[in-house]
Amino acid sequence: MKEVTIDNRMMENIVLFERLARTEVKEYLENEDMIVYVVGEKRIGEIFKHGGDLVARLREKTGKHILMAEQSRDLLTFVRNLLIRFGIKEIYITWKEGLTEIQVVVEQEGIGKVIGKEGRNIKLFRDTIQRFFPIKNISVKQ
Repeated sequence: MKEVTIDNRMMENIVLFERLARTEVKEYLENEDMIVYVVGEKRIGEIFKHGGDLVARLREKTGKHILMAEQSRDLLTFVRNLLIRFGIKEIYITWKEGLTEIQVVVEQEGIGKVIGKEGRNIKLFRDTIQRFFPIKNISVKQ
């Protein structure tokens, strides 16, 4: 697993999220465009019970797209939780020679958003999944 170094700005984003969402962040990753907050199982519903537009407030404060996903002990469920907003059609998981690869099929309009500029988003999603599961790669197609 790749080590992640948390700097002061990142820590401020985690504290802001935990204060506004009233739940603990299990994992935090970001790139130039997006922040991914992973929360505990069955926490997303609780977060939105508190009212207010959490995502809009976080985006305003951070200047980045916000993605929240529930943690899961099941790889398929976690990938679905992470990418649900991109119009997932199918998720294929293959194991070859001890290595796990994931292929996600999404709606045509979701492909660019999943991949991101210069592949930034798909790399972020791969890194996020790798924080919980030993995968080799993730790819996307329509």
